[in-house]
Amino acid sequence: MKGLCVLGSTGSIGVSTLDVAGRHPDQYRVIALTANGNWERLAEQCEAFRPAYAVMIDPGQADRLKAALKAK
Repeated sequence: MKGLCVLGSTGSIGVSTLDVAGRHPDQYRVIALTANGNWERLAEQCEAFRPAYAVMIDPGQADRLKAALKAK
């Protein structure tokens, strides 16, 4: 099994990468996800893939992500 760190997971290439990883869970494990500011999509991705790490570049959006993930 290969571990993935997806930089820019909320962008088009990141979403496509996670689509492939989601269709092959026996081959890929998502370790970390990063995004610039789309905390809503990153929260959805965190719920789906349960990465060990989630990183937001924008500190204000990071606070929103943290609150959203704690609420779940």
